[in-house]
Amino acid sequence: MAVGLVICIGTSHGLILVFEPTQALKCCLGSTQHGEQFGAVSALALNPDCARLLAGFAKGQICLFDLTSSKLLQTISDAHTPFTAVLHLKWTDYPGVAVISDSGGSVFELSVKRTMGLNSNESRCIFSGSRGEVCTIEPLLMSQFRATPSVETVILAMATISKVIVVSLRPQLKVLFSHPLKASPATLPLLAWQFVVIQMSDGTRVIDPVLAFGRERSIYFYQVTHGSQEELQFVALQKMSLPYIVQGLAWLNTRTLALMDARERLHVVDVKTQEELERLDLAPLGLVYASPQFKAIATGGNVSKAMALAGERACYHSMVSCGSQVLLLGTKSFQVVTVRSWVDRLDHLVRTGHTQEALQLALDIYQDKAQAIVGLKHRKEKRQQLVQDKINELLSQYLDSALDSVPERGNLTALTQHYTQLVPLCVRVAVGAGLRDVLFGRIWETFSEDAISKGIFLEALEPYILNDQLAEISPSISQCLLSHQEASGRLQAAEACIVHLSVPSLDLHQAMTLCWAHGLYDAIFYIYTRGMGDFVTPLEELVTELRGALDGGQPLQDGQVTLGNKILVYVSCCLAGRAYPHGEISPEQLKQVKHEIFKSLTCLHSKNAQPTEPSFPLLRTLLRFDTREFLNVLALAFEEEEFTSELGMQQRQRVVDILIQVMVNDKEFGPPQLGSLFTFIARQMSKQQDAIAINRQLFDQVLCHLTSSDTESYRDERQTALLELLQGGGMAHYDPEYLLKRAREAEFYRVCEYVYEERGELEKIVECYLEDKMRRHQVFTYIRTVLSSSQFTDLHAQKIQEQFVKHIKTLLEIDNSRVASLLLTVTQLSPLLLSITDQLRGDTDSLFSLLHALFTYRWTHTSPGGRGVDPSDGPLTSELQEEYIDLMCTVQPTQVYAYLKGAEGYRLEQTLEICKKHKQQESTAFLLERAGDVKGAFDILLAILKARVDDLLVKVKSEEKDITNTLGHVQAQVVKLVRVCQLGSAQLEESSRRELWFPLLDVLLATQPTLASHQHAAHEMRQMVGHVVNSMMTHISLPAILERVMQDPGYCDGNFAQIKHLLKGMVERYVYEETLYATVVRILAGEQLCYLTQQHTQARSPLVVHSPSCTLCHSSYHPSSRAIVHSCGHSYHTHCGGESATCVMCTGGGQREVATEEPQSTEQAPQSAAGLDKTQLEGIRRVRVQGSGGSRLQFLEDLSAPRKGDAATPTSPIRSSGSLSGGQNIWLSQNFALKLTPPTLDFSD
Repeated sequence: MAVGLVICIGTSHGLILVFEPTQALKCCLGSTQHGEQFGAVSALALNPDCARLLAGFAKGQICLFDLTSSKLLQTISDAHTPFTAVLHLKWTDYPGVAVISDSGGSVFELSVKRTMGLNSNESRCIFSGSRGEVCTIEPLLMSQFRATPSVETVILAMATISKVIVVSLRPQLKVLFSHPLKASPATLPLLAWQFVVIQMSDGTRVIDPVLAFGRERSIYFYQVTHGSQEELQFVALQKMSLPYIVQGLAWLNTRTLALMDARERLHVVDVKTQEELERLDLAPLGLVYASPQFKAIATGGNVSKAMALAGERACYHSMVSCGSQVLLLGTKSFQVVTVRSWVDRLDHLVRTGHTQEALQLALDIYQDKAQAIVGLKHRKEKRQQLVQDKINELLSQYLDSALDSVPERGNLTALTQHYTQLVPLCVRVAVGAGLRDVLFGRIWETFSEDAISKGIFLEALEPYILNDQLAEISPSISQCLLSHQEASGRLQAAEACIVHLSVPSLDLHQAMTLCWAHGLYDAIFYIYTRGMGDFVTPLEELVTELRGALDGGQPLQDGQVTLGNKILVYVSCCLAGRAYPHGEISPEQLKQVKHEIFKSLTCLHSKNAQPTEPSFPLLRTLLRFDTREFLNVLALAFEEEEFTSELGMQQRQRVVDILIQVMVNDKEFGPPQLGSLFTFIARQMSKQQDAIAINRQLFDQVLCHLTSSDTESYRDERQTALLELLQGGGMAHYDPEYLLKRAREAEFYRVCEYVYEERGELEKIVECYLEDKMRRHQVFTYIRTVLSSSQFTDLHAQKIQEQFVKHIKTLLEIDNSRVASLLLTVTQLSPLLLSITDQLRGDTDSLFSLLHALFTYRWTHTSPGGRGVDPSDGPLTSELQEEYIDLMCTVQPTQVYAYLKGAEGYRLEQTLEICKKHKQQESTAFLLERAGDVKGAFDILLAILKARVDDLLVKVKSEEKDITNTLGHVQAQVVKLVRVCQLGSAQLEESSRRELWFPLLDVLLATQPTLASHQHAAHEMRQMVGHVVNSMMTHISLPAILERVMQDPGYCDGNFAQIKHLLKGMVERYVYEETLYATVVRILAGEQLCYLTQQHTQARSPLVVHSPSCTLCHSSYHPSSRAIVHSCGHSYHTHCGGESATCVMCTGGGQREVATEEPQSTEQAPQSAAGLDKTQLEGIRRVRVQGSGGSRLQFLEDLSAPRKGDAATPTSPIRSSGSLSGGQNIWLSQNFALKLTPPTLDFSD
C-alpha cells in the first residue's frame, strides 16, 4: 500500500488499484498477465507529487507507472540482486531517485530518467546483504517540512536484523550513524522519521528531524542536528520501554506515536510522557502480512533462515502514516485511524454529556498540558486566544445546563452537593484560562444570588488567592469573602487571604477591624507596611500590647506568645531588608526602613509616654519577652553592611551600652537572661577586636555569669561564648589562675585547654581531655599530634610521656586498642612499654587489657609477608607474649587455643609449660603437635575424646532428649584426631601408624553396644566410624582394618547388616580413588599430547625473510653459514646475534655495528649437555621456543614482491635456524625451493 493524494493498493495477482481520497476507484494498473509473469505486488511508492508510481513484485521486477495517464513507462528487471523479491521501494527528495530493498538484504539506489524521449534507469548498490540483511529502509523526506525541499543532502535510514545504520546518499555515500538492536530473532526492526520542535538547553527552540527506531519492546529516539563544522550529529533524546512486542510504528504528530503490538492492538502513546492515551483492537481488520515476500517463495525461497524467521509477522506496508492519519490495510477491510482535532474532541465530549471533562480538557489545552492535540498550529498567543474563546463558550453552555437542573430549594443536602460539583469547576477553569471578567462577571452574578452557592464560590477562590493567581479582585468580593470567613470562624484563612491580596483589593476599614478584633497580627503588619508604607506604627502598637500582657503578672497565653514571636520575626525581617510576612522591601525604602526600626528600638521613650514608662520601652519589652531570641535577632542584624562601617560600629556600641544599662542593674532579669547577654557581648567582642568597649569590672561580671554553676542550661553555648571571648583578645583582661579556677568549677574544659595551650603547659591539656566526658576519646589524637609535630620541644614530649604513663589505666579504660597503637607506632612512647607493664603487674585486668591490645594490633597490622619475623626486633618480646598467654589462661581460658593457632613468635617450650601449668589440654596437644610430638598430642586429644564420649554415654543412659551439642563436641574431637593421625602417618611405619589409628577406632567402636538403644546417636556414631575407616585406608592396609573391625564385639556377634555400611564405604572409597587416579593420568597424557602437537605444528610453519644478507653485519649469507630467522622477518648470523629466543633487532640489541666477518666453513658445535647430541638439542630447542607465523597465502605474496629494506614488525621468538645459500637474489632465484616438510623431530629421548 502507498498513500499520497491517492491510495494505491497492490494485490497478490499483480494488479494495482488506485483510489481517490473519496474511496472512488480511479484506475487499475497492470494485468493478470503481469501477475503471472511478475508475481504478487510486494512494494509500492508514490513520488512527492503523486504523478508516478513505482511497483515492486515478488519475482524481482519493478514497474514505473504514470498515474496521470495510467500508462506503464518502464519495466526494470536488473536494478537489484537477481532472484530476490522487492521488499521496499522509497522515493527520495532527489528528483528521479528511489531506493530499493530486496529479500537478499541488499539496498540499491535507482535513478529513473527520460532523455530525448526515451526512458532509462541506472542502479548502484548501497549496502550488500552479505554484511547484514536489511529488513526495512526509510529515507528522510525534507519535502514533508519545506515547501522547496533541499536536494543537497539525501539521508537514508536502514535497519538490519542486528543494527540501525543511517547513511547519506548525496553529496557522497557516507555512514552517519549506527546503533545496535538486540532482541528476539523472531522480531523485525522498525523505522520512522518526524520533524519535531525541540527545546534546547539555552531556551531556544529548533525544528529538527527525529528518527524513531526500535525492535521488540524498545523504541529509541535520536535527533539529527548540525554539529561542529556543519557535520550531522545524532543526539540521543530518550528510550521508551514497552510492556508489549511492537511490530508496527508510525508518527501521528510531533508528540504522538501509533504502535501496533504482536496481538494486533493499536496503542496511541504520548512520546514525552510515555503515557498510553488510547488502545484499539485491530483483530477484526485481518491485517495483511508480507511474510511470503520476506521468505521469497516466488523466487525459490533463497533467503537466510534469519530473514525467514523475522519476516513471519512483517507488515511494513499494511500500516502507513500520512499526515496525522494512519492507514491500515486488512484482508477484510481498509481503515483509517486519525486523531480528532481539539475542537472535535471538545464537541464530542459535550455531545455525549461529558461537559465537565470537556472543560477540564480545554483547560489542559490552554495550559499546554494536553496530549495528542491536533489543529492548533498558530503561535502561542493566538493559540491561547482560540482556546480561551472556546472555554468561554463551554462555560456559558455549562452554566445554562447546570442551572436548569438545580434541585428544589428545600433540599439543602442536594443543593450543596450540586453546587459543590458545579462551582469549583467553573472557578478553576475561569482562573486557569485567565477569564477574570467571566469569573467576576457572569459566574459571580450567577452564584451570588443563592447563599449556598455564594459561600461555595467564595471558598473556591481561596486556593487561587493563596498561590497568588488572584492577587487582584474586586473590593466588594473581598469584603464578602472576609465576612464569610469571619462568620464561619475561619480566621486563619482570612488572615492568609489578606496577606496575599493586594491592598487596593481590600476594604481597609473592614480588614483592620477584623484583624484587631481577632489578633490577626500578620495581616496588621501587612496592611500597614504594604498599604501605608508605615513600618514603625504597627511595631509600637503591638509592642505596647505585649508590654501590657507582661505587666499583668500572669503567665502569657498562647495568643500573647504568638504576638511576641511575630514581633521578633518582624524586627528581624526589617533589619535584614525583607518584607513581612513575605516578599522583599523595595530598594528605595530599604535604608529608611532599617533606620526607622533601629531608631524605634533604641528610642529612650515612646510617643505619648506616661511618666511611669521605663527607659527604652520597646527594647526592654522584647528583652523581657525572650532575651535570648531578641539578642539573636540583634546578632543577625549586626551582620548587615550598615553595622560594619565606622558609623555602624558606633551604633553597635550604643546598642551594647543600652543592653548593659537596661539589664545589668535591673532585677527583672535573672542569671539566665544575664548569661545570654554576656554570651552575646562575648561573641560580638570576639568577631572584631576593639569593636566593643566595656570596663574591666564588667569582664569579671561576664566571667562570673558565664561560669556560674546556678545555670546548668546552655552550658555548651556559654562555654563557646567564653572561648570566643578569650580568642578575641579577652585573655588580657583576666588572671589566668582565676580563670582556670572558674573554668574547672564550671567544667569548661575547652576553656582550660585554651589557657594551658597559651601558657605552654601541654601536659595539663591531657588531663583536660581525660576529665571531659564528651571528648575523652580525642586524647589519643592529641598525644599523637604533639609527639609527631616538629613545633613542640623535647621537653614537651617528655612531659606528655610522663602524663601517658601516669594515666595509663584511665587510657586503657577509654580505648585499649588506641593505647596499643600509640605504643607501637610512636617512637617516643615505644621505650615506655616495659616500665608500663612493670607498673601494671599489680593489676591483672589492666595488664591483660594492655597486652591483649598490643598483640591484637600487631597481628592485624602486620602484612602477610611480614609475619614470622623475629619479635625481638620490636618492643613486643617473646617474654611479653608468654606473659600474655599466661594471663589469658587465667582471664580468658577459652580463647587460648584459638590464639595459639593464629599467633606466631612465641617459644614452644615455654608456652608448652604455661599450658601444662594451667591444664589447657587442647592447647597443650596443639603445641606438642607443632613440636613434632604427634604421639603426645594424640594421647591428650584421645583422652579428651574419651571424656566427651563418656559424657555422651551418660546422657544416653539417663535418656536425655537433647544430645545434639554433646554429639557435636564428639564429632569435632574426632576430626581433630583424624587430622593428627594423618599428619603423623606420613612420618611413621605402618606398625607405628596402627598405634595411632586403632586406639581412636577402638574408642568409637566401644560405644556401639551402649548406643544401640538410641537410634540417632547410633547413626551418628556409625558415620564417625565410617569417616575414621575411610581416612585410615590411605595409611593402613585394608585387611588390617577389616580384622580390627571384625574383632570388635559390637560387630563380630552381629549380622552382615551391621557392617554393611563400613564395607560399602570402603568399596566406594576404593572406587573413587581408582577413578580419580585414572582421570588424572588421562588428563595429563592429553595435555602433553596437545602441547607436543602444537609445538610440532609451529616448528613446521614457514617463515618470511625480507633481506638476503645479515641485518647485523650486512654481509651476504654463505652456503655453510648458520643463521637465525625470526617470524618478524629479521635474520642474522648466529655468531653476530647469538641464539636468543627473541629478535635482537626488535628488542634493541642490534643497534651496535658488528664487524663484517667472512663466514667459516665449519663452526664450533655447541657443547652437548646431559649426553645429548646436536640433533637432539636442536629438536628440543624447537619444541621449547614458541612463535607466531603468518598465513601461507601472505607468505607467498611476500615472496613474490621485492622488499626495500627490513620491515619493522613486532618481536617474536625464533622459529627456524639452519644453513642458507648465499647470493644477492637468493629469495627471488628460480632455483630456490621451499622445503615445507622439515625432518621429523625425535622426542623419544
